Amino acid sequence: MTPEIDYNPFAPETLNDPFHEYKKLRNECPVHQFNEFSHPLFTVTRYEDVVQLLTNIEMWSSHYGQMPRYSVQGCLFSDPPQHTWYRKLIQKSFAPRHVAAMEGEITSLVDQLLDEMESKKRADLHDALACPLPVLVIAKILGVPTEDIDQFKAWSDQQLAEASAPDMQAPKAARKAMEEYLLQQLEDRRTILIQSNLSPETADPSVAGTVLPDDVITGILLAEVDGRKLNDAERLVMLNQLLVGGNETTTSLLTNIFWRLLESPELFHQVRSDPSLDAIAIEESLRMDAPVLGLYRTNTEEIVFNGVEIPERSKVMATFGAANRDPEIFEDPDTFKLDRNPEELRKHVAFGLGHHFCPGAQLSRLEAKIALRAVVDRFPNLRLDGEPQRIEPFLLWGKRTLPVRWD
Repeated sequence: MTPEIDYNPFAPETLNDPFHEYKKLRNECPVHQFNEFSHPLFTVTRYEDVVQLLTNIEMWSSHYGQMPRYSVQGCLFSDPPQHTWYRKLIQKSFAPRHVAAMEGEITSLVDQLLDEMESKKRADLHDALACPLPVLVIAKILGVPTEDIDQFKAWSDQQLAEASAPDMQAPKAARKAMEEYLLQQLEDRRTILIQSNLSPETADPSVAGTVLPDDVITGILLAEVDGRKLNDAERLVMLNQLLVGGNETTTSLLTNIFWRLLESPELFHQVRSDPSLDAIAIEESLRMDAPVLGLYRTNTEEIVFNGVEIPERSKVMATFGAANRDPEIFEDPDTFKLDRNPEELRKHVAFGLGHHFCPGAQLSRLEAKIALRAVVDRFPNLRLDGEPQRIEPFLLWGKRTLPVRWD
């Protein structure tokens, strides 16, 4: 048995500084049970234990969703072999060659956003760059019209903000509105096929890039899984998962890295004067300030874990943010260091591990690399201009506001 410790994942003190709470859990209660939800929630904080939850998929399942609630969403939140099929559908869009080919387009987007920002003397770096950039990029990849990004960003944020609700009702309105929007995108492409004398039911992927745009929505419309076409319910779940997961995490990475560098101006100046530090700074940000603090798994059988009995089908949080600061793995884990050993840095689990490793990890890193270098080059005197505010969802860690100035 582990000692009792007062920990509430939704409490203001946890939201304000989750890492302080994680440290107490790691030291005193590495498997914690929280009972003030609609069902018990367990939190696992030691690195090796988190790795087990992420890699032993036979014991630790994603079938019931990766949020605190029980929710059988399927698609990318399923277990192999189903997860493998769905992941293959998006593999091309997030493959290294495809991502690398987007570097010029991402650079152009960053330049446009910074041109607008540079016309002023102060700005909110979240609103000016960190928020719009990932939304524009994921919109391009999926095939969502960029003029609609504000709307689906709002729907995405609402779903994430209500992730801690004990039941499924809270985020239903936002999810329903997004699904109606996405269904219209699918219908528009069916109409194009029909107007081209092609059947939406028999059209094959060769029409992507010719009759239809070559993007994820087209790919999901045309794809077959296990010898059959997806139905619209499956398509909508996949697209919703990609839209919700594909923007806020990169936004948080961007706000987190600039927050740390500007909080200690000597770090900002080090990066500005040495471009070889860009990659280290990004990985150290991911380690120290994991944009996703953790995700849930459900155990397929009763287990005694670190001396704690966890009943079958319990919700257990694999806490990335705690694992990434485990002193057994990372030296001086609560300090942001630009001279950290790259071998050590490679151990961080900010993007998960195993089958559910984030498919957009390389894209997120590329966006951060381009944005970081562009900002430090164009705004050498950048500094904080007020206290940043945390984003709302308890599972995420980033800044909703990041006021800066450079005059």
